Amino acid sequence: MSGQDWKDVDLTLVSGHPVAFRQALYQSYYVDRPYVPVDIVGRLMPKTDQGAVAATVPPPPPAPAPASRARDQRGPDGRVMPYLGAPTAEDELRRQTVAAPAEQVAAQEALTQVSFHFPNPVSVGNGLTLSVPIINGEAPVKRQALFQPETHPRHPLASVRLENNGSTGLPPGVVTIYERNGGQVAYVGDARLSALPVGENRLLSYALDQKVVVETESARTETLVRGSIAQGVLRYEAMQRQTMIYRVKAPAKEDRQLLVETPRLDGWTLTRPVTPNIGQVGGKYRIPFDLKGGETQTFEVVQEKVVQQTLALIDGSEDRIAYFAKAAAFDQKTRDALSRIVQLQGAVKAAEKKAEQGEAQRTRIAQEQQRIRDNLKSVPANSDLQRRYLATLDRQETELEALAKQRADAEKAVDAARAALQAFIATLG
Repeated sequence: MSGQDWKDVDLTLVSGHPVAFRQALYQSYYVDRPYVPVDIVGRLMPKTDQGAVAATVPPPPPAPAPASRARDQRGPDGRVMPYLGAPTAEDELRRQTVAAPAEQVAAQEALTQVSFHFPNPVSVGNGLTLSVPIINGEAPVKRQALFQPETHPRHPLASVRLENNGSTGLPPGVVTIYERNGGQVAYVGDARLSALPVGENRLLSYALDQKVVVETESARTETLVRGSIAQGVLRYEAMQRQTMIYRVKAPAKEDRQLLVETPRLDGWTLTRPVTPNIGQVGGKYRIPFDLKGGETQTFEVVQEKVVQQTLALIDGSEDRIAYFAKAAAFDQKTRDALSRIVQLQGAVKAAEKKAEQGEAQRTRIAQEQQRIRDNLKSVPANSDLQRRYLATLDRQETELEALAKQRADAEKAVDAARAALQAFIATLG
């Protein structure tokens, strides 16, 4: 980039993320048409892990920690290589190493960046490139499978958890993963590493684990918890429960530790599973489950939330109040009061129905009278048909007088039933 050869250059590489700008003020700019690519099968692109924080969940009963031991493995040509042999109970924690350099690069960590100073001068010809190692060391890794439904809906990502137990932070970049199997070393994928401070860890996802199959299902329920009546209002609490069900089929002869990312509902509490190893990544929980080779297991993730609601009893429907009257979570006094309200609402409904029937009959007679009056205009005077129509009108008028009295009585009955309902509700609380 300098246009000159480098000879005995004192080289320091800096890894950081400062805010810096550059603008080409005299450059011409053009608005291009959007490019629409040809649809092909897309490549898998896992998200870069930025680290997780511990979730606040009830602690589980203490259990003995499984025994483990670390192995050292070397990668070809001095490249970083996490060991990914067949996992066992003793092999949960692997180690990655490369051949130690003759002279170590001096690493120095500042507040916002890490610098690497090379011990010897660097020389490279103009137009050529040079790759130099900055870190050669050991770091523990653990094999895991990460299920992200938005990345793939049925298979998790084959991953390794890299822990930085060194003395300086690691810069971000691309990590090449190798697997040793039966004495042979094979390339298995690449992963993206975000900046990794000392003492933290990152999950490196490098391939799709098609040996593991995951099926998901969700369900939401609501259960009444308690309720009381005051000033004609039913105040009750309900437990809302959101359940995510994961049915997982493990490989025939391989165990796995599966990490499931599930949405974290704002204002809800994670109640199942109960384990101290749950992390939070953005707006999601990251929950571990142990898979046994050849088995199909079902795991549930449950989040709960207690909501407080109110219902004005005078406006509540008969069906809804009847539902609350049968709630076992309410005390007997509250249930009895609600049952009485249902009875009084039934009385109001019956009175209103009777009044509606009388009004419907009156409307029917009025329509019939209008038809007869229209027919009278076209029949001869003093004819038998005229006398018949007039007799019918006389009889209907008598019926209308009786219906008018019944209507008044029905309206009084409706008012009395409503008054009884209001009076009873007013006595509650």
